[in-house]
This record gives sequence, structure tokens and C-alpha cells, in this order.
Amino acid sequence: MSSTGQIIPAWEQKIREKAVIPVASLDKMSMNSLDAIETAQFAAPMYKKYEPAPDNFKSQLISIHIITVQKTQTATKTCIDTIQGLKHTQTDKNVWDATIKNVRETAKQNFSKRFDNASDEAIETIKALPPVQQNRAANFFSYGMGIVSKVINQASYGLSDIVTKDLLAGNWNTLTEVDNTVKAGCGAAMDALKSMF
Repeated sequence: MSSTGQIIPAWEQKIREKAVIPVASLDKMSMNSLDAIETAQFAAPMYKKYEPAPDNFKSQLISIHIITVQKTQTATKTCIDTIQGLKHTQTDKNVWDATIKNVRETAKQNFSKRFDNASDEAIETIKALPPVQQNRAANFFSYGMGIVSKVINQASYGLSDIVTKDLLAGNWNTLTEVDNTVKAGCGAAMDALKSMF
């Protein structure tokens, strides 16, 4: 039940529960696993066996996910570019630590905010459907959320792998590796999402 006394439909509650990204826990893993990419590449075709939402709504729901993936890639690139810019500044561990921490947290907050906004957009889209179709549409959207959350986690873990001591030692390769991995993951996720249609 919502704060206004209104009962929240089960499908909406399911989307809201899946929309929770524990940003604080994103620092606990490393991006050195390709599970996110591999799973995203094969997950969507398996979904086709279920009866999904009407085509025009499927297209809208997939578009919401694709925008989220694109914004994840953009936020990651902005973070990497900012860190890359440290190359042209005076070497100062404290300044570099603060800069990296700040841009990493900004990126993660952007990921989380977009994921939440995408869920809100989907809920409004699904509410426009007849009640008998809402649960199927919510299941369809939730399935795509799994693909998108893997990309967000991959980007977050990758950004967590960027450490000041490596950069101070002249090892800037991690930035390129993270950028390439996130691009590949985003590409695979978009392909998987498009194949759901």
C-alpha cells in the first residue's frame, strides 16, 4: 500500500523492487569477469518463449532500456575522460584521489538515478495498458532490467578498478580496458534488448 492508502499493483511493486541498485555495494567486485557480457548476449533470445506485451508497448519499453544503456556508456566515458585529464596536471596523489573518487561517485549516482527514472517511465507506460496486459508488460520490462543492471554493474566495477597508485606509476591502461569493456558490454546489451522485440 502506498502512502496515500492506494494499493500498488504487484507488477508495479516488482519493477520498483528490481529498480533498487545498491550503489554502496558496487565497489565490492571487480570487472575482471566477462559474465555480464556473456549473459547479456544470450539472455534476450530465451525470453521470446514468453507471451510479451503488445508490440507498440514492447518498443517503448525496450527504448527506455536502450536509453539507460546509452546513458551508462556516456557517464562511464565522462568519468574516464575526466580521469584521463589528470595526465596533464601536476602529480598530486591527494588531488588525484579526490578527483577520481568524485567522478566515480558521480557516475554511479547517474547510473542509479537513470535506472530509477527508467523504472518510473516504464510504470507510467504500463499503466496505459489494459489491466489484463499490465503484468505481461511488467514481466517483459523486468526481464530487460536484468540485462541493463548487468551493464550498470559492469561499468561500476570497472570504474572501481581505476586506482590512483597505478596512474601515478604511469599505468593508464586500465582506463582503456574499462572503456573498451563497457563499450562491448553496452553493445551486447543493446543487441540483446533489440532481440527481445
